[in-house]
Amino acid sequence: MTRPSLRLLVLGVTSLLVAAACAGGGRDEATPLESTTTTVESVAVSTSTSPSTTTSTPSTTTEPPTTTAPPTTTTPKSPATTAPPKPPATVAPTPVDPNAPEGTPAQRLSRGANGKPIVALSFDAGSDFGYAGQILDYLLAEGIKASFGMTGKWAEQNPDAFRRIVNEGHHLINHTYSHQSWTGVSSGRLALSRDARVDEIRRADDVFIALAGKSSKPWFRPPYGDVDGQTEKVLGAEGYRYNAMWTIDSLGWQGLSPEAIAARCNKGLGPGVILLFHVGSQSEDANALPAIVAAIRAAGLQPGTIADVI
Repeated sequence: MTRPSLRLLVLGVTSLLVAAACAGGGRDEATPLESTTTTVESVAVSTSTSPSTTTSTPSTTTEPPTTTAPPTTTTPKSPATTAPPKPPATVAPTPVDPNAPEGTPAQRLSRGANGKPIVALSFDAGSDFGYAGQILDYLLAEGIKASFGMTGKWAEQNPDAFRRIVNEGHHLINHTYSHQSWTGVSSGRLALSRDARVDEIRRADDVFIALAGKSSKPWFRPPYGDVDGQTEKVLGAEGYRYNAMWTIDSLGWQGLSPEAIAARCNKGLGPGVILLFHVGSQSEDANALPAIVAAIRAAGLQPGTIADVI
């Protein structure tokens, strides 16, 4: 073999070896390429999912205005709904002007307003004699003056007891002659006419004057506590300035026990309070009276008449 041929043979073998090496290098780099491809795909997936999260965000950010509390729930309540209710006008009335002209409507009273530490005791007498004697004996022994709402009929039927009430210095109140409801609310009858009302109070006062020389003016108490818009006008025209109601009704006339009567009255004691009792045998007010007076005094108050607290 000549030299040129030998050289060509060597070049041929070398070319085959180089070609084989190049083929093997391509397989070794496949893994990094696949890894890179996978990474790109991962990024692509990640990037493809991010729009869904970003597109959902605006929907959550645009909804709050509809879920926030409406202005009406954060607006403060008006003073009318937050202010404490005003007490009834008759709870602490302004004292009646003693110089008011004749015919001025009477003032309805349910509590005294002069601030004196007195609790008014008032007893209505419109039916039977009942506990009248026991009540008067107790008041005399304790040195207490009380108010008595008297009907003319009761005074006629019990003249000695009536005179005793007046002579022992108790406060006399006109409770009409026959204890008819002026409005008919409690009796289930028609309201009395103006003339009938006037007759009831005049007739009662005539009896008082005839028996004991004592007029009930200017004090009146309506039977059953029934009043209407004409009550005080009629009274004022007849010279009565006070329509004496009450703060606490003992409810003894409903058959309460002495203990229940005392508990009911004692929990509401205070200056100017007017207590309502009855002398009739249906009521145990007389037997509850000692416990009530004791509670009045223990509270630093004194028992007295309605006139004492006006």
